[in-house]
Amino acid sequence: MRFRTVFATMLAVAGLVTVSTGTAVAAKPTPSYSDPVVNWIQPTVVAHPDGTATVHAHYTCWGGNVGTHLFIAVKQGPEINATDHTSSEFAVTFYSTNWNSDGPGDSLNCNGEQHNALFTLQPDPYWAHAGDNPPPLAAGPAFVQFCLFDSTSSEDDLSHGFAFDYSMRKVVIG
Repeated sequence: MRFRTVFATMLAVAGLVTVSTGTAVAAKPTPSYSDPVVNWIQPTVVAHPDGTATVHAHYTCWGGNVGTHLFIAVKQGPEINATDHTSSEFAVTFYSTNWNSDGPGDSLNCNGEQHNALFTLQPDPYWAHAGDNPPPLAAGPAFVQFCLFDSTSSEDDLSHGFAFDYSMRKVVIG
């Protein structure tokens, strides 16, 4: 009788070990942290008749959403380029996400998955020429800045937690 009790206890323990091992194996692993990545920016920016523009991007970031920041700018003008005239001082028109900084539709989802997202831009309210009634975006070339700051980034150290894509794109009227 004692043998049966010991044997039953051993079977029960073996069953618990099997169940707990099976549970651990079945659990989805938590993704480890990596620096953010801007996978691509669509070659065209769509300017809409309502005065907004859309930038389509594909990005990946980790570390949760708290403390993240996204800045996207579209600048046009005859002196704008992607090398030495990237500043808004060379822009005739300047759209950005500053009108809705990190608000709904212009925020990041840093859950370690790839995201395919559309972001809405409007004339930058903080640009030096914002009150001068600048023209809307026009069909043609534009400089696009896409800056992604995850929850680990710091203004003092952009060596981690920061990803960007600075490139010339084509504005189309949609």
